[in-house]
Amino acid sequence: MYSTKHIILLVFLLIGIHSVAQPPSNIGGSDTVKNTSIYDATMKDAVKQSDLPEINDTVGKLKDKQLGIQPKPVETSYKAPPIKAAKMVNEPLSKLYYSQLKAGFGNYTMPYGEIWLNNLRSKEYVYGFHYKHLSARYTAEDRGFAGWSDNDVNLYAKKFYKKHVLSGDLNYYRNVSQFYGYPDSLVEKNDVTNNFARQRFHTFEGKLNLKSFYTDSSSINHDIHLNYYNIRDKFETAENNIFADGLIKTYVNKERLNVLISADYYNTKSKTDTVNDFIFRLTPYFQAGGEKWNVDLGLNVAIDEMTDVSTKFYFYPKLGIHYNIYNNFVIPYAGVTGGLEKNSFRSFTTTNPFIISNPAYLNTNNVYNLFGGLRGVLSSKTSYDAKATYSKYKNMPFFLINYDDFLSNKFTVLYNDVTLLNVNGQIKYQLKEKVNVIAKGNYYGYSGLDSGAYAWHKPDFDVTLSATYNLKSKIIIKADLFYIGKQWARQLETSSLGVQTVNNVQLKGIADINLGAEYRYSKMLSFFATFNNIGNVRYYRWDRYPTQRFNAMIGVTFVPF
Repeated sequence: MYSTKHIILLVFLLIGIHSVAQPPSNIGGSDTVKNTSIYDATMKDAVKQSDLPEINDTVGKLKDKQLGIQPKPVETSYKAPPIKAAKMVNEPLSKLYYSQLKAGFGNYTMPYGEIWLNNLRSKEYVYGFHYKHLSARYTAEDRGFAGWSDNDVNLYAKKFYKKHVLSGDLNYYRNVSQFYGYPDSLVEKNDVTNNFARQRFHTFEGKLNLKSFYTDSSSINHDIHLNYYNIRDKFETAENNIFADGLIKTYVNKERLNVLISADYYNTKSKTDTVNDFIFRLTPYFQAGGEKWNVDLGLNVAIDEMTDVSTKFYFYPKLGIHYNIYNNFVIPYAGVTGGLEKNSFRSFTTTNPFIISNPAYLNTNNVYNLFGGLRGVLSSKTSYDAKATYSKYKNMPFFLINYDDFLSNKFTVLYNDVTLLNVNGQIKYQLKEKVNVIAKGNYYGYSGLDSGAYAWHKPDFDVTLSATYNLKSKIIIKADLFYIGKQWARQLETSSLGVQTVNNVQLKGIADINLGAEYRYSKMLSFFATFNNIGNVRYYRWDRYPTQRFNAMIGVTFVPF
């Protein structure tokens, strides 16, 4: 089948052939033949049919129109009530009471009484009164009368200001003990009970403290103390002490500057001697830190001026650093410190009430104290602390029986230079307020003493385990277990020939278990019981002075008003 294009082309070919084949009308003549035609052949453009379909959208596009709403208020007669501002609801404050009484009684004819009186809750001031009595009457096995009594009277007050707190205390302590460390065959018991070998201490004490609470870091905060005490015993030894110190804290750039200044004056009089001692201390140090670390850097200066001793100057470093490796789980710390430690009649008798009334006085120079350790938490309920300390001391005091005395029942004080290695650890577990357990221990390694000397009456180690169980704040149970290692002492021994010699001996270790329980019937009334030395063991914390065996006490706590 031919297309239009092919037909037109064929017509043009036929016309051309006809024009060429027709002979002229006059052959051989000179006539000119002219062929004309009125047909003008043209070719139209071809229109190709597209194979792709086309869709024409018949929906017209709407023109953009500006729409608007003319607002018109609608008036109503209803008025909404105002809404009160939200407030945080605080926990209700616990009720306070004006007083509390506690009384009990135990074996060894042991009365106990304690009373507290105080004001109720106040934003302006706090004041109160406290009195305590505890005594016992007993005679130790193969020893003299060993009765004792303690009486404490305390008055205290505190005044709150806008940026300061002023507080004060007035205290009186009366402590009676017996020098019962001798064979009871030497003295009539009636003489012992009636006043023989009795020691009695009277202590009067006053304290003042002024402390600031400025929140501006550019301000200078201060904490100032002024203390005085007078202590005297039955044998006409008396000691007066005036102590004042001030801690100033401020910031220098981002570091906190602390400056501690103190002045300490002692006057001690006995029948045989009078000692005056003045100690001045100055400790400036910086505290700097970051997100995980903290550093203390400073210097400790001390000046010691004692009777019949030339004035001495001491300089000690003060450096401490700790780094929190990860979320308080592991915090290593280390540092070096030192200081001058005051030895006084009060410090001696507080440690060992069986000393003579006129001991020799020297202050202890802690030349350096190197320490390092790890502390942190094992879980949300358990924390730990492990530490090792290496220290050097000059004139560390030790207690030994004075065998020059007829009864040989009083301790004298000896001094020695010591190097001490102390390793201690502590782990604590606390489950809210229900369970609280603390286990801790110490190892003491003494070296560098004079030939033939030991760390007299210093244990080589001690271990303590304390636990408290609180059953819904209704029943409280407490337990203490401890063990104190062996200690060196000197004892007078008589041979079969009647020759007396003083020999070095080791006292046995001390193990003890104490239990206590309290039943809270109500907030106003509760009952308690304590049991000490449950093993009924006779042991010696001080040579020649055995402690009480098993003792128990029951009592009541009452809130009268």
